[in-house]
Amino acid sequence: MKYLNSINRYFHILLLFGFLQSTISAQTINKYYLADDIENLIYSNPDQSLKIAQYLLSKTNTSDSNKSRINYLISTAYIVKGDYSSALNFLYEEKNYRNYLTEEQKINIDISKITLLRNLTLDKQSKKIIEKLENTIVVDDKLKLYLEVSIAIEKSKFLSNQSKLQEPIDALKKEEATVAKIAKDFKDIALHYNIALGQLYLRQKNLALAQKQFELALSNLNQQNVENAYAKIDVLNGLALVHFLKKEYGEAITLSKEAMSYVERIGNLFSQIKVNQLQSEIYLAMNDVANYKLINSKFFELQSEAEGQEQEAINTSFNLISDEYADGYSDEKSKYIKIIYVVSGLFLIVILISFLFWQKIAANKKRLVEIINYIEITRSNLMTSFSITDKKSEPKKNVILKETEEHILNKLKRFESSRRFINKDISLAVLAGQLDSNTKYLSEIINTHYNVNFNTYINKLRVNYIIEKLKTDPNFINYKISYLAENCGFSSHSSFATVFKTITGISPVKFIELLNQEKENNLLE
Repeated sequence: MKYLNSINRYFHILLLFGFLQSTISAQTINKYYLADDIENLIYSNPDQSLKIAQYLLSKTNTSDSNKSRINYLISTAYIVKGDYSSALNFLYEEKNYRNYLTEEQKINIDISKITLLRNLTLDKQSKKIIEKLENTIVVDDKLKLYLEVSIAIEKSKFLSNQSKLQEPIDALKKEEATVAKIAKDFKDIALHYNIALGQLYLRQKNLALAQKQFELALSNLNQQNVENAYAKIDVLNGLALVHFLKKEYGEAITLSKEAMSYVERIGNLFSQIKVNQLQSEIYLAMNDVANYKLINSKFFELQSEAEGQEQEAINTSFNLISDEYADGYSDEKSKYIKIIYVVSGLFLIVILISFLFWQKIAANKKRLVEIINYIEITRSNLMTSFSITDKKSEPKKNVILKETEEHILNKLKRFESSRRFINKDISLAVLAGQLDSNTKYLSEIINTHYNVNFNTYINKLRVNYIIEKLKTDPNFINYKISYLAENCGFSSHSSFATVFKTITGISPVKFIELLNQEKENNLLE
């Protein structure tokens, strides 16, 4: 009996020791995973960081403070993977943990929202968050400088999309000293600054300064203890484009392949499309037809897949933004009711009914104005792109007699008024023959007076033609995209959709949806 009691006591001691050891181990693992693994893996192995983060969220003893941080890390991992819809869902979870977030975390969440919404061409919603950040009161001096630089970087990206390049470059250059001052306190701010400035210089075709900024960014990345594959893709792709424009094709394709190796590791579809597009241009310039066809085919295949993901993310963002507005409105309404109820119940009812009625009218009117403005801007962009510009001051490769040049320009105008550009067999050589000219003269005149190459010139004519059909012929709005593509001269649905979105900024499906909404609102009025 005494022997049995000793065994029982020993057994209980072992259980207690095991429990304490498992508790300590769990706390150690949680701390280790949260502080090291998630953040260290997030930019190089987002899938693994997501697994760890999801495990921590599933544990019942994870505090709300840790959950708020984990949610942000998960959203960042999804951004790295290119899963914008999931990233948005976790970013907008901040409202449930806002009291546990630091001021820096709140700023970073808003910056992530701005980036995602801008990537989805939801500029208006993105700019609203920038306005909110500009009105944010920050007590800490260094954090205030960090916010100032972050806003400047985001604003520069909007202006670069509008082809206003010198203004954002000057604005960023003013922040150079500030970036150097806070670089040690805020991780990756210098990296983001160099990449943003490098991309602006690249768009300006200032290759020397662009290369300098990208090399600074690469040096920054190489000095970091943790690998950032996500940022390396942008840096290497930027350097590859610099060498491509300098006609250093060997170096360009080497850098592009290195960028693609990082893309394959993180699995970001949108980054893969960007790198694929540059590779196809490099192979074309190198006259490597086999690789050009292979990469170009892959590019169009990925583009179709990306459109679906992008549309899903746009729908997600609209739902989340609507919910956020509804929550905000609900909070304000609750406070308003308490105040008015004290004064008069009758007055409260009148005010609420009037407010809701006004809000509904204002929302409908606002949406209609946005639709009309977008369509008018699209039309304006297309018309502007075909206005003849003054001749470039640079000397031409081929001396064209003024009479010959004007003769060809007049024939081009007649060609634009016709529908011959929807012929699938149209080419530079065919059109040159029809205009009694040669390909060199025709190509140079199009480049000089329209600032585009022959393919872009034809594509814009086709897109302009199909837009007019959609707006003037009620039957066209009901046709399938494949029919619209064939009708205006494109060989495939995917190539039409890609070109249409490149020129107008939105997909054919979205454009038709906007037209339908405009008609519905016109009928309501």
